[in-house]
Amino acid sequence: MARRALIGTLLTALATAGLAAILAGPAAGDRPRPPERVFDRSAGTGTLAARFDQVLAEAGRQAAGARPFWVGYAVDRLTGENSHVGSYSGDRWTGEPSIADILAGKTRAEAGMAGAGTVREAASAALDRLDRPDRPEKKVVKPLGLFLRYGDGKSPSPVKVRMSDLDLSLDFEAAPLYWLGKATDVESLALIEGLYGRGRGHEVREDLLAAAGCHGAPRLVLPFLGKILTGDDPDELRKDAAFWIGQQNDAAGLALLSKAARTDRSEEVREGAVFGISQVELPAAADEIIALARGADKHDVRKQAVFWLGQMAVRKSGQTLEGIAAGDADLAIQEQAVFALSELPDGQGVEALIRLAKTHRDARIRKKAVFWLGETDDPRALEALVAIVKGK
Repeated sequence: MARRALIGTLLTALATAGLAAILAGPAAGDRPRPPERVFDRSAGTGTLAARFDQVLAEAGRQAAGARPFWVGYAVDRLTGENSHVGSYSGDRWTGEPSIADILAGKTRAEAGMAGAGTVREAASAALDRLDRPDRPEKKVVKPLGLFLRYGDGKSPSPVKVRMSDLDLSLDFEAAPLYWLGKATDVESLALIEGLYGRGRGHEVREDLLAAAGCHGAPRLVLPFLGKILTGDDPDELRKDAAFWIGQQNDAAGLALLSKAARTDRSEEVREGAVFGISQVELPAAADEIIALARGADKHDVRKQAVFWLGQMAVRKSGQTLEGIAAGDADLAIQEQAVFALSELPDGQGVEALIRLAKTHRDARIRKKAVFWLGETDDPRALEALVAIVKGK
């Protein structure tokens, strides 16, 4: 999810966060506060929604319903073994109990002892990834915890939503936790959709969209997110829905985004849809970005598509961008294409920039190409700039 994990050093490899937008837990240096008490309701019967309502009623009876509390459950998701949702500010990496430790009733000392071997294993795996960065990441099934905080037992909607892998930690703010155990994707998404419908705060609804997007079941996720994308919600939430649709890596989701990029009433949502397309890891996504860059009706869509084409490591990017920079009728789009060429990885756009700097019919574009050549340390760029200065 770019929101995609990048590994640069051993420390960052140990703390890779694939979904930085939904990190859970306190700020770095703060100690996460465990729940005051865990009420294990995982053995309950009935659907997740029914058990959720039962827990809300139970919590409402505690202390006259005036105290905050958490309700949590977990779903399985298929993800990269080095990708994480959550926070490393406190957990078994730092000696603090993980969520799994808390649910198992382990003390801080027991959690720290159990985590020592885990850290060594993680360090070894991180070094192996640094030695072989091009090796495809192994996919594994991990339980993802979804936690909803209620301010009291009287409100039907949560005031906070958090997500975290269970082997990390979460700041429960010393409030009680009602644990419902494992849930299926079908149950979880039905619950999330219901909570979204009665959600009161923008941030809570934003987090519920993220929670839906983290489920690895496009067939179930896309109908909900698609309804938000095309509905009457604020543009910012519809833009978020576009992002999470892109994270599904699904052809049906790509079709939703393509239509939104071309026809949505909001410029903000159109741009969000283009970004969502750029995140889809399907060959058709690159073709769609190229089509938008070349021929979208909206100027803002074309400009965004040109930009994201420069961020995508696809073979067709350089040729397409050079063609746009050389011959598009819109000067602003030409300039964006020149910039996008400078952003192509591994110097893929340098030769095109050199050609544009030397031969483009418009001095403004030649000047832009020269500027971006000057920003790279590629030897070819230096040679070209020297030749241009000498009038060659």
